[in-house]
Amino acid sequence: MVYVFQINQHNSPTIQGDKMALADIIPNSTLALNTTLWVCEHTTKFQRNSKGIFYNGNPLNYTLSVVSLQASLVCLSTTWLQSFLIPFGETTFIPQVLGGLLTGPSILGQIKNLDKLLFAPKPFYVCEAISLYGTLLFLFLMGVKIDISVLMRLGKKNWAIGLCSCVLPLILTISSALVLRQILTPETDLYKNLFYIAAFSSTGSFQVTASVLEDFKLLNSEVGRLAISSCMINGFISAVWQGVVVAHQQRVIWKVDIIASKMMAISLLAMVLIIICVLRPIMSWMIRNTPEGKPLKESYIVAIYLMLLTCSLYSEVSGEHYIVGPVLLGLTVPDGPPLGSGLVERLQTLTSALFMPLFFFSSSAKFKLSLVDAYGFAIVQPVAIIGFFGKLLGTMLPSLYCKMSLTDSLSLGLIMSSQGITHLLHLQSLQYLRIIDDRSYAQMFIALIWLTAASNPIVKFLYDPSKSYLSFTKRRTIEHALSNAVLPLMACIHYEEDTLPMINCLEMSHSTIENPICFHVLHLVELTGRTIPVLIDHQHENKANNTLHSKHSQSITNVFKSYEQHNMGNVMVKLYTSISPFETMHDEICLQAAQKRVCMLIVPFHKQWRDGQVMESAHHVRTLNLHLLRTAPCSVGILVERGKLTRNNPLNSVSFYSVGIVFIEGPDDREALAYAMRMADHSNIKVTLIRLMEPCMKSRQLMNRDPDGDLIHKFKVDYIQIKRHDYREEVLRDSVEMVSFIKSLEGCFDLILAGRCHENDSSLFSGFNEWNEYPELGSVSDMLVSSDSTFDGSVLVVQQNRVGVGHHDLHLDNSFAAKHEPATIVDVHPKVMAFV
Repeated sequence: MVYVFQINQHNSPTIQGDKMALADIIPNSTLALNTTLWVCEHTTKFQRNSKGIFYNGNPLNYTLSVVSLQASLVCLSTTWLQSFLIPFGETTFIPQVLGGLLTGPSILGQIKNLDKLLFAPKPFYVCEAISLYGTLLFLFLMGVKIDISVLMRLGKKNWAIGLCSCVLPLILTISSALVLRQILTPETDLYKNLFYIAAFSSTGSFQVTASVLEDFKLLNSEVGRLAISSCMINGFISAVWQGVVVAHQQRVIWKVDIIASKMMAISLLAMVLIIICVLRPIMSWMIRNTPEGKPLKESYIVAIYLMLLTCSLYSEVSGEHYIVGPVLLGLTVPDGPPLGSGLVERLQTLTSALFMPLFFFSSSAKFKLSLVDAYGFAIVQPVAIIGFFGKLLGTMLPSLYCKMSLTDSLSLGLIMSSQGITHLLHLQSLQYLRIIDDRSYAQMFIALIWLTAASNPIVKFLYDPSKSYLSFTKRRTIEHALSNAVLPLMACIHYEEDTLPMINCLEMSHSTIENPICFHVLHLVELTGRTIPVLIDHQHENKANNTLHSKHSQSITNVFKSYEQHNMGNVMVKLYTSISPFETMHDEICLQAAQKRVCMLIVPFHKQWRDGQVMESAHHVRTLNLHLLRTAPCSVGILVERGKLTRNNPLNSVSFYSVGIVFIEGPDDREALAYAMRMADHSNIKVTLIRLMEPCMKSRQLMNRDPDGDLIHKFKVDYIQIKRHDYREEVLRDSVEMVSFIKSLEGCFDLILAGRCHENDSSLFSGFNEWNEYPELGSVSDMLVSSDSTFDGSVLVVQQNRVGVGHHDLHLDNSFAAKHEPATIVDVHPKVMAFV
């Protein structure tokens, strides 16, 4: 018993087959727009569910089983290719498209008898429908991540690069098409398609550029920020003229009158107005009704899904592409938390890990390797290459004119020239509308793959974002800072709980009119629900910054502003909020530290002790600290707060706030001592310098002067005559005596400063590396902070900046990365934290 179903190319743009053998139809060639085929199939074949092999059922005769097998194969091959190709500098696009080709009809489908099992029409079209829905979600999410208001704030440099990278390749490719048409006969399809091939080879795409930057982790870099803003101009212009060309071609192919075209334009305008005037206010209402810090209600998320599907349906009904509505809706979704980030969090993984591989799997059916011939290759590939180099030159020339380096200009040009899923969708639209034929599509498909695969690794190995802040030759340290000059310090804050320890650390640093401190505070917020990183300067806040993003830091900025006003004239506090991906947040911090010429960067430890309980931050905080130790252009201090800096304590009482410095040797210990000497000027701080020495080093130090001895001598001369300060020497013979000494510090100090690194061959640290719980703290501080330690004071671990030291020079574990003014440790009331 058989049933008959109709395959109509007008309704299903990817139906493909061989008219001479309908019984063996598989998706291998595209039919004309109005071609209709009738295919006969047994009614018992390709039902929904399999009975199972124990009931003599063949799972490959059932739609669900075949689609599941197809999804498994393509996801497995894509994952394997990603693990192999990404280390060589490829983006995720190349493994996905190659995985689709490898498991699709073009390669795997060529195996005898396998094509009839895996690539029969009915299950293949079900798989394609799922993949198209995935594409809809992917492009909607990319729209959600775009902040179109950035277009209104772009400078001349961005507009110059965006326009040149769009216009120059278009001119070059059209000119090359005019030349190449002279050697082609007018009757050939290639002659008719060449102008469209040339024009669409020069297009840009914001989605593709953003994906490339995300894959390369360059969103925070200078080149990445420039690429994001410039490609928004390029992509917008390209999308407009492509839409005009496709709409015109649709009217020509379907022979509709001008009234129908006008009605389509009116329908599109109506959809835009509905999205802006109806749907966006609804989404804004959802955000207003969501408590701060809470996720959106599930009912709100479902409502967004319904809006998404309705917009896609409206696009199809009005004759537009099915992704037009979702992209427009995505652009109007308020980015960031809670709505934008909530949607990305729920949809990103499923879309990128399952739906997108299925899209490339179904897209492989539109490509036939047998259609690639030498003659067409010799015509189409030069046009594609000219388009690629046109975009490269169009980006590099204005960049070089704006004084960018050659390396940065080349990297920017390669990033802007990358191609991806948006270009593939454009090619498929051209093929569906018969603007280009199947042979031209195959040629362009090859060009898209190899040009992208060849250019992306160059970016990966050419551009290093850290060079912008590691190129400084002047040492940025407290030890080498000029006296009676402004001392710039920077503190990073993740949570509100980090605020009081950092304020009290600033208070202890003793900023005065004679020796002022400029304290830069950087509140770090994870970038979610958007693509473009944001740096908010709270000193120059305007309406553009007075958004949901600045509310992240409102309580923190209020506390620091209150402290600055209370100490008017003695201290300067500069407040910033950095919203960026955690994977590249260290680049943003280091860049800001370099630009502000900071001498020391103070960051919180990933663990905090509150009321006898240990609270551990997310894993990314520790990883960030590891990155900063490797790449910071200044000294780094990791503050381990165990409650001594958050309680209303010592500095405003009769007793002194006790600070100890464990000094062994080396630049890190000197930096810690230099910072402690600044604290020693505070009238309510007692500083005790404890120098640990081996017997042989003690006798050697009596004979020779060294940097360590010079700084210790300066401390003795300047501070020992002040009775509250003290200096001690301890002679230790081995690591056992070192451990005993560290234990003897328990209960002696409120804060201990220690250098991070020392000579590994010293007998004092023999065997310590094997037992370190937190290698980023160094051996001494690790013993003070480890889980079996009973030391209840705070610890500041200091690493001095080394000029030219890169991330390969620091060996870290990657298993997870007025002198007499009274001082007060500030205890801010909770109501002040909420002060606006």
